[in-house]
Amino acid sequence: MLADIVKIHCLRHNADFPMSRTSRTVVCKEGADEHTLSNNFPYSGSWVYCCNCQTFIAWDIGRADVSIKQCPFCFSSLNPRLYTCDHCSVTMLDFDDQALRKHHTVLNWGMPQPACPACHRFPGSTPKQHFCQILRANLATARPACPFCNVKTDEAPVDGARTIQAKLNDALAKAEARAREAEERRRLAEETARKEIELRVQAERKAEEIEQKAIRGLSLARMTDPEQVRREADAAKAEAEAREREAEERAREIEELHRRAEVSAIKEVGARRDKMVIALYAGIAVGLCFALALIAYTLIHSL
Repeated sequence: MLADIVKIHCLRHNADFPMSRTSRTVVCKEGADEHTLSNNFPYSGSWVYCCNCQTFIAWDIGRADVSIKQCPFCFSSLNPRLYTCDHCSVTMLDFDDQALRKHHTVLNWGMPQPACPACHRFPGSTPKQHFCQILRANLATARPACPFCNVKTDEAPVDGARTIQAKLNDALAKAEARAREAEERRRLAEETARKEIELRVQAERKAEEIEQKAIRGLSLARMTDPEQVRREADAAKAEAEAREREAEERAREIEELHRRAEVSAIKEVGARRDKMVIALYAGIAVGLCFALALIAYTLIHSL
C-alpha cells in the first residue's frame, strides 16, 4: 500500500509540503503569495512526478530556468524518461539510479510500472514515444496528442539519436551496476576468506591453550599425588638400573669379543711361525741331502 501522505513541490516558491491523498485541493501557503495549485488533484493542473524522490511537482511550462531533464527537488539527471498519463494530468519523470528502491518507474520504451502514481490506472493503449519540442526530451503517452506540444503522437517521429543515446545510457548504467555488484561480491568473498582464516587461527590457538592446560593439569596432579610420584620414581630407578645392567652386559660382551680376537690373532701368528720353521728345516734338509749326494759322487769318481 502507498503512503497516505504525498510530497508536493511548488516551483514558484521552491518549497515542498505534505498533502493527504484524499484531498483534491492543493494550496501552496509559502510566503505571502498563497495560491491554489489544483482544485481537482491530479486531474487538473500540470503535474510532474519524480520517481526517484517520489515527489509531485506543480510544473510551470513557462519557466525557462527549469529543465525537465533534471529534477528540481532531488537533482537527479541520469537518463531521463517521461510518460504522461492519459487519465490524469501527471507526467512521470524517471532517472537511472541503481541504489534506489522505487515505487514507480518508467521503462525505456515508455510504459509506466506498475501504473500511474496519481490515479493508479494503466494506459488505455500502448504508449507511443515522440520528441517533445517544448520539453526538449522524448516523451511517451497513450494520448492522441502530446499535452505539452500538441503534436499528434501517431504522426510525431521519435528523436532517433536521443533514443539511441538513452538506450546507450541505460546499457551503461546497467553495466556499471553489474560491475559494482561484482566488486561487492569480490569484496564479500575476500572478507569471508579473511574471517575463515582468522577463525582457523583462533581455533588452533585455542587447541594449543587447551593442550597446555591439560599438560599442566596432569603435571600438577602428579605432583600432588605422593604415591604416584613414588611409583614414577621407582619405575624411573628400575629403568635406570636395567639400562645400567644392559650397558654392563654389553661391555662384557665387547671385552669377550676383544679377548677372542686377540687369542685368534696369537694363534694365527704362531701358526705362521711354525710353518716358516718347518719350511726352513725342510730347506736345510734338502741342502744337506744334495751335499751328501755330491760328496758321494765325488768319492765314487775318485776311486
